Amino acid sequence: MTNSKCESASLLAGLCLLPLASFAHHAAQVTYHTDQIIEVEGEITSLVWRNPHIRFTMNVPDAQGRTVLWNVESIPVTRLTRVGVSADLVSVGQTVTVAGFPSRRSTTDVYAINLLLADGREVLLDTPVARWTDDTVGTGEDQTPGSASADSSLGLFRVWSTDGVPLALGSMARNESFRLTEEARAAEAAWDPLSLDNPFRGCSPKGMPNIMEQPNPMQFVDQGDEILLRMEEYDTVRAISMRPASADEALPPSILGRSVGHWDGATLVVDTDRISWIYFNQRGLRQSEAIGLVERFTPSEDGARLDYELTITDPALFTEPAVLTKSWVWVPGDEVLPFDCTE
Repeated sequence: MTNSKCESASLLAGLCLLPLASFAHHAAQVTYHTDQIIEVEGEITSLVWRNPHIRFTMNVPDAQGRTVLWNVESIPVTRLTRVGVSADLVSVGQTVTVAGFPSRRSTTDVYAINLLLADGREVLLDTPVARWTDDTVGTGEDQTPGSASADSSLGLFRVWSTDGVPLALGSMARNESFRLTEEARAAEAAWDPLSLDNPFRGCSPKGMPNIMEQPNPMQFVDQGDEILLRMEEYDTVRAISMRPASADEALPPSILGRSVGHWDGATLVVDTDRISWIYFNQRGLRQSEAIGLVERFTPSEDGARLDYELTITDPALFTEPAVLTKSWVWVPGDEVLPFDCTE
């Protein structure tokens, strides 16, 4: 059995530091204190099981014996579905214990990463680390059922699944190898993640390159003179033209930009410009209309992995081009599920 280092209470335990969980979606980092853990126990009074986050409310007794309504949210349904966590595990009237991150804006909001059910089972929502028991449901990780495999004959055009390592747009400002401009550093310092103008809340689609952080499966679809990149989050579809750039001169700016591709051997190289989306990451960095992206998607020789390299050029952000990398893996049978986000 794995026990909490904090003492449990009917309302909330003392704050304690634990390893940071894996975050697939925007709101946890933006809205919650992700370096603190609290525990809340109460009766579920309402339940919403849909993207972008599952949500429920709980009646929780406070120290004076009064009933206080708490709001709880956690990760998207699509992630939970893959690892066997379904809505029938919880129901209105059930008494549960939540461990998670306290809100930055409210004393009665929490982002759940562990959930202890009345029957003693523990649901791993957004952490692979059990807190109360070894009798667990789910994995708490960005993964899909099945095992990664290899097939070199399939090439690029298939569904690719996350390897669990995100594209690190959010941490670039803290990495000295990326040369940020003074303007960019000032913007980050002035950023208020609790502002109502923050776009990383709700169901508004994200633009390039930020959408490439999404941890869910994605699929390349060959349509001849155009390649579609279908991404699960927000049901995003990027259109990559395989025609010369001059053929798409009339395209206006958009949040995903104008993407033009060509082949370099087995590598798909994509140049993207005309991006109207201004939010580079969720920590206050803003990109300019001059931003240009070069992406390289390269399947490994054995067909087990898709390597990704992103080169970012933006004089408002960096004094020199910045390069990020990540990978996806091939898991037979995995698919891009409908996100069906609802505010």
